[in-house]
Amino acid sequence: MPFDLRQAANRLRNLHADALAFRRALLDVAFAAGCPVSEEAVALEHGDAVTLRMASPGAEPGQPRLLVAVLDLDPLGPAGTWPAALDSLGGPVVAQTWLLALHGLLRQGRDAPWELVYTRGPALGVPGYVRERWAQPAETLQLVPCPTQPSDTGALDGVALTLRRAENLWRLPACDWTAALTAESPGALAHLRAWLRALPGPWTLHQLTLDATGALAAILRADRPLQPPAGMTLRELPDAPRLAFPVNDALLAWPQTWLPAPLAMRTLSDGLWLAGLTPPVPADAPLPEQVGGLTLEWQVEPVARSADQQLLLAVGKSEAAGPVAAGLDGPIWRLPGVSELAFAERALAPRFAGALKALRA
Repeated sequence: MPFDLRQAANRLRNLHADALAFRRALLDVAFAAGCPVSEEAVALEHGDAVTLRMASPGAEPGQPRLLVAVLDLDPLGPAGTWPAALDSLGGPVVAQTWLLALHGLLRQGRDAPWELVYTRGPALGVPGYVRERWAQPAETLQLVPCPTQPSDTGALDGVALTLRRAENLWRLPACDWTAALTAESPGALAHLRAWLRALPGPWTLHQLTLDATGALAAILRADRPLQPPAGMTLRELPDAPRLAFPVNDALLAWPQTWLPAPLAMRTLSDGLWLAGLTPPVPADAPLPEQVGGLTLEWQVEPVARSADQQLLLAVGKSEAAGPVAAGLDGPIWRLPGVSELAFAERALAPRFAGALKALRA
């Protein structure tokens, strides 16, 4: 075998957060495998997507092939990692699944007619891009790892909401105390909203961000020193920084009915941007377009699909199935997310042999 499975897996896991170093690591493995390789990069609305295609060395052009696909979705919003219940959608373990697929396919011989495709990019964008751009033969299958923690296996839509105000005109209250606010507890955003609503005096909130891990940060101004509730910290800033426009109105006005638990949030010059995952939103859903002086802009698209036609390979009873990245149709092969590499490989190799034998027949 042209590369050591465990060593390559450790390298991919360690470099996954560094996009450029990770890309180089992928290409190093691809070139070591000695297979024809092509790479495509596209700029999508919420970030760049990269697709790496590899084909069996001896397969003839135009020959019917087994297409094995791995989709690695980056979390919504600021850089970060998926919560453990959603890490079957993207992350280091998904890259490990690609590596297991390559290792298993190479064992089938030079003439085995297969193609391995790996795509990484933003969760809001990649599923639609894959559906529009990929030619999917009938023999397409998707490899997905189990998530680290149990999760809902149903379909999920990605919902992005932008709240914009027509004019940034505000009579700012007299707030002489400034502090950096941070929180990482579950439900931190809802907790923050409830706490702010109950404050007796004036306040303004600036530079609010939230990432998919639940880490929340902001700058809070008030008319007096405040004691934070449990799960939050406030660090007084003696020299008030230069602040962007406050987001009081947008933070308190967003319609939780359609986006109850955002996974990402960032402050805009004229409002607030939020994104999260929800059960599928009906096409005729009455999404509000105006709240007070704020205009609401919605973007809804599939991010995860139900795991129909699912084949579990070396997956124990204690491992949850978890969500599957949307964009592809067809059968799903589920691999363990945290088990030994060799254990997963032993389960995968004979399945590839059987699928390729059926294709040749």
